[in-house]
Amino acid sequence: MFARVVVDVASNNTDDAFTYIVPKDLVDCIYIGSRVYVEFGFRKVLGYVLELVQEIDYSGSLKEILEVIDFEEGLTLEQLELSKKINKDTKAFLSSCLGLMYPSFLKSRIRKFINVKNYNEMDADLAMLFGNKTKVQIDKGILSKYSKVKKEIERGNIEITSDFFRYGSRKVERYYRVIKSETLSSRRSEVLDFVKGRGEATADEIQDNTGCSDYLIARLVKENYLEIEERIPLVEKSDEVYSKTVNYNFDQQQLRDKFNKLKDKPFLLYTNDEEFKLDFFLDITMQSVKLGKQVLIITPTLIVNKIIFDYFRKNARGYRIFNFSSKLSTNEYYSNFTNVQKQNVDIVIGTKANIFLPLNNLGLIIMVDEDDINYYVEQNPKYNVLDVLLYRSKFQKAKFLLSSSALRIETYYNYFTAKYFFLKHLIQKQNQVRLVDMHEEVGDLLLSKYLQQALKKRIEEKEASLLILNNLSYNTDIICKSCGHFQKCPKCKVGLVFHKQKNLYRCPSCNLQVSLLECENCNSHDFKHFGYGLERLKERLLELFPKVKIIQVDSGSMQEKEAYNEFFSLLEENEIDIIIGTNQLAGLVHPSIKLQCIISADSILNRNDYRSSEITFGLISKINRQDVEVIIQGYNLSHPAIRYALDNDFETFYNQEIEIRKNYNYPPFAEVNKLEIIGDYRDIYYYANYFKKIAVKILRGECLGPVYETRIKGVRLLIKHNNFERLSSLIDEVNNKFSDKKLIVNFERYPKIF
Repeated sequence: MFARVVVDVASNNTDDAFTYIVPKDLVDCIYIGSRVYVEFGFRKVLGYVLELVQEIDYSGSLKEILEVIDFEEGLTLEQLELSKKINKDTKAFLSSCLGLMYPSFLKSRIRKFINVKNYNEMDADLAMLFGNKTKVQIDKGILSKYSKVKKEIERGNIEITSDFFRYGSRKVERYYRVIKSETLSSRRSEVLDFVKGRGEATADEIQDNTGCSDYLIARLVKENYLEIEERIPLVEKSDEVYSKTVNYNFDQQQLRDKFNKLKDKPFLLYTNDEEFKLDFFLDITMQSVKLGKQVLIITPTLIVNKIIFDYFRKNARGYRIFNFSSKLSTNEYYSNFTNVQKQNVDIVIGTKANIFLPLNNLGLIIMVDEDDINYYVEQNPKYNVLDVLLYRSKFQKAKFLLSSSALRIETYYNYFTAKYFFLKHLIQKQNQVRLVDMHEEVGDLLLSKYLQQALKKRIEEKEASLLILNNLSYNTDIICKSCGHFQKCPKCKVGLVFHKQKNLYRCPSCNLQVSLLECENCNSHDFKHFGYGLERLKERLLELFPKVKIIQVDSGSMQEKEAYNEFFSLLEENEIDIIIGTNQLAGLVHPSIKLQCIISADSILNRNDYRSSEITFGLISKINRQDVEVIIQGYNLSHPAIRYALDNDFETFYNQEIEIRKNYNYPPFAEVNKLEIIGDYRDIYYYANYFKKIAVKILRGECLGPVYETRIKGVRLLIKHNNFERLSSLIDEVNNKFSDKKLIVNFERYPKIF
């Protein structure tokens, strides 16, 4: 047998598949999609099997496959085809695209073991080979008899398990018992009484029967009300299932009937009604599950992931629901992935990293808040989550629902051009909205007088407030006192920011950090600090309200799972006065939050991005959809994006914005890609200008640039066109022409930042 293998080597010719001999002792444990080790040149490298054949038309010498990493089935046909699509769309290495299909824990060093469950019924030859051991590491001797091993697995006499050097082994279930029960909180008493009555209970049982969060359970353990015993769980599908009965009004039922009746195109759900949205998700999910199909729900952030997962856990009991997020422990992730791999799953709720999970029987895919810019992936391969989910829905003939409370221009345009079915449900909410023009403020340019009074009122009434400011630092502008020079990063020339807590200056682009800053113009060490970020906001709040409980929620302060546990536990028990965070918190919905404020609503409008108005509209729309007091601070509050968002008038905003896009040839009327060329100064400009000249002529589009980017020490081209296949070929042709130059050419089809 022979295998066609693509090797994981970053080189221009490694997208080609190379032929290797499959040794006889590996024939029974190698599949299409399997990861293998092969000799490439003089190195042992990772490879992916793309094809297995019995004969080849080649008479020369071939090398053998050295080792098979996965003894079970490899990648599915869908995953292989999806890898090829991403490879074509992003021009990333095929091996990198294939690597996306595997979760990170499978990429660590792995030891495979055989666990013997029934020696008496097992093949005598294997029993002798195992030598009466209950756990045997797989080696070449066992691989030579792998056909017998597979039969014993099917008979249930043995099983294969894995230990991961970095991640540990299989998940164990936690069983909780009561240590002490005295408590002042009625919510805690309900939980403790349930566990005490049962004797012991799992977290799932506690949540299903009391409706509490896993964060409250963790807090009860931390405070010694509950103790834990860990055991290996048995994954079983419950015989008793329950799902909430969803009741619709007439208009909502019309949308439900439309979803049932139509097919063969994605559905776009546009709603500002959070309760209806969640009920609709549950209803169509349960319908799909009852038909024997799987459902994949993708969320843009951890906050939204938590909201969706908690809702489903509460309202769909007994079903096999698995959550995936970066805050899972490695053992939990491994256990969940194993269940998905074995198709022992009904519903998966995950983030963008989980869109490649091997679900082979999808009936429905839901993309929550499709307008979120996080769905554009910045790490290589730089793919678009929407494109991946569209492909999966077509491949498995699954229904696809996109939801949004703040539509993107391109998404709505797809409805007008008959690419999507449109489901619209908007409700009028009498929110108290206050616009605060910061030009009129004297003294405090961070917290207006009106906002200070509103915060004071909420604190007195024991209600939470949410403040959004999209910068993590203390100060955002650093200016030399001696010469007035604006301080920028020496590498990428982006303005430095100051972090007071760590007493350092940081570049928000390349993350360069320096504790002692020297002016590049006059060598002075004395600076003025202007602008503000979350650090300064928190300090100012504590100056005004020294006794309040303030929680900062962002990527820096919430790196550990325990931090999220603590935050949601405090929020559930109404022990937070003020929450501060970045724009990602706009998706946070909780009944205890009664005031929401965007500190600098017009800051996004200053971005060098054609989507800035769209992003601003979306941010304001998200906080304006809830029954809370809304305060908008800024200097340019008359901007149409802000005014239309406050009026929930997307139609007028769309009509104005689509004309601008059309006049300047931006999406959806053209595709905009980014090309970065890095290398010798003379060569990069030669490449860029040559490419621009050819591209304008052949693509009949437009090239903006070249612009020198100090951050990458190279130049950038923006390419507007309507023929991606021709552009892709053109890039290959120009790369070949400049192959003698030491250039690095990076292509981004879906730029998150321009």
